[in-house]
Amino acid sequence: MSTQSTGPQGSAAVGAVIAILIIGAVATLGYYQFYVAKPSSTTTTTTSISGPTCPSSACVNVTIPSGAGTPPPNYSGGKTTYGYSPDVITVVIGKNNTVFWINNDVAPHTVTSDTAGVFDSGMTGPLTNQGGTWQFTFTTPGTYTYHCSFHAWMQGTVIVKASA
Repeated sequence: MSTQSTGPQGSAAVGAVIAILIIGAVATLGYYQFYVAKPSSTTTTTTSISGPTCPSSACVNVTIPSGAGTPPPNYSGGKTTYGYSPDVITVVIGKNNTVFWINNDVAPHTVTSDTAGVFDSGMTGPLTNQGGTWQFTFTTPGTYTYHCSFHAWMQGTVIVKASA
């Protein structure tokens, strides 16, 4: 009866075969994803959610438009006024000091105060879903800047005035 020992050279050969199989599997998946599974057309669909809005006399609506999750043309970093519509609003305490944000984009978004702890819709909040809404009532006069925690280019401003 003879016994065969693979030794270090046999182990290296087995390792090489396994590596080749893994590389082949990854290459096949990549080929399928980028060449075989291409969509038959390049049609872009824009969806507008006509969900709930707050009455204009009670609050101000701010929309996150479809496509806001994609950087604006020629974006080179930093914050812009792109992504919230309108990006600057003025409210009056006691009149229309509740702001109602509506996400009409497929991407998740947040409304996060640039001053920590003032207001934040949350990283898992309702604005992370298309059609999601979130509201905040401002009670102190001042200028409040905010941003989207997922998309650095998105910046908005709420100017809060005292009641007359």
